[in-house]
Amino acid sequence: MTDDLQRQIDELTGVHKGLKNVVERDDGIVVSGLLPFEASADGLETITESFEIELTIPRDFPETLPRARETGGRIASDYEHRNPSGTLCLAVPIEQRRIFLENPTLLGFVNRLVIPYLYGYCYFKTHERHPFDEAAHGHEGILRHYVDTLGLRDELSALTVISFLLEHGYRGHHDCPCGSGTRVRDCHGPTLMALHQTHNQQSLRGDFAAIFSLCFKQFENQQISFPKPLRLQLLRLLKTFKD
Repeated sequence: MTDDLQRQIDELTGVHKGLKNVVERDDGIVVSGLLPFEASADGLETITESFEIELTIPRDFPETLPRARETGGRIASDYEHRNPSGTLCLAVPIEQRRIFLENPTLLGFVNRLVIPYLYGYCYFKTHERHPFDEAAHGHEGILRHYVDTLGLRDELSALTVISFLLEHGYRGHHDCPCGSGTRVRDCHGPTLMALHQTHNQQSLRGDFAAIFSLCFKQFENQQISFPKPLRLQLLRLLKTFKD
């Protein structure tokens, strides 16, 4: 364990004193215990609650963000914001990274992502509706995030954008990958710059793989076709995954 990670764990457990169990495992460092909180959202009620929580901090943190589980059996396995693996679906990956980078510490991760999730769950259990904007999950959630955030036409446009970011990063003088015919800096420049600054190589590849898999299924079902420039770009990118 690095000195910085030890410092962050000490900070986290010093504030959230119920998270007192710290164990090193092969897949990372696990911090677990009781997480009491008092939280509210704009114009909504204050909720005071506590949950048994387990955080698994990967060895390459903060490149990879922690995984959170509720271990007290209060959040049912069929709850729509829980992943099939049992981890909590805190947000689509790029949103998790954006929020995390505003305060890139373990304490920030718990305060800005885990506690709002638990607040949302408690609110849902009481009111049978979610207090925050709803988003799709998994690969579909990643795809919809790009389509909605950039105001794109369809899935193929999202694949073109994520392929551009993966191959070129931010290039303000290039034609915008949205297909407008305008330079990036004069079109989707601010949004693409924000995505470029938020992603690391691992998260960018993950989003590309998710969007590509959905588009490829449509391609196999003859619902879409890949234009030649995009097809050649995909071949280049997929080759780098194998190298």
